[in-house]
Amino acid sequence: MIQQIEDRIAALYHADVAVAVLPVAADHPPLLPVEEPAIARAVPGRRAEFTAGRAAARLAMQRLGLMPQAVPAAPDRSPIWPAGLTGSISHAAGFCAAVLAREAGQRLGLDIEDPAPLDTDLWPLVLTPDEIASLDLLPATARGLAAKRIFGIKEAAYKAQFPLTGAVIGFQALQVTLTDGGAAARVAATRIGQRVPGLAALFPASGTGCGLAGPDDRGGGLLIAAMTLPS
Repeated sequence: MIQQIEDRIAALYHADVAVAVLPVAADHPPLLPVEEPAIARAVPGRRAEFTAGRAAARLAMQRLGLMPQAVPAAPDRSPIWPAGLTGSISHAAGFCAAVLAREAGQRLGLDIEDPAPLDTDLWPLVLTPDEIASLDLLPATARGLAAKRIFGIKEAAYKAQFPLTGAVIGFQALQVTLTDGGAAARVAATRIGQRVPGLAALFPASGTGCGLAGPDDRGGGLLIAAMTLPS
């Protein structure tokens, strides 16, 4: 199962991106001292996810031919990658995934989600009015899953843009258009997002593509969203 999830994620990125997936519940090496402060007061479940994420990141480093290094967290909780590297970490459904590459003009964003439909109470928070209207065109049974997919795409886009803009953007800053029956997507900055310096260049009106996979058996049933932005 782990190999299948890694293969599904790797297929959404360039060949120079290393992927590592680990089960959260496994025994992982302890955190390095510089990583501990970010999780010192966390509940056991969150500590397990964080530890698995750092273990996955170090495994990805090894797959790039690098020595494992610490990945401390910034005050905003984003990973501080070693110099010259770009990456992203996500966890869901008992798995933790990390993607990593040499920076080389790119920034990565990854999100994995369980395929449970997004609660309708969250739609007005996560989705723009146009996105909600687009769901009305789908069969009622497909709308919750499509909403969850849009959520994951926005999470991946956020992670990729943050190192470039330094902006903490809300869900209403980006507009997702699902294409090919939900097998592909494009992301554009909304009027709200266009007020954020640099965001419109990353997500122009024509849209920036986001790689998608799942849910299917080959990917552990996960919804996967992969974003690569030029830096």
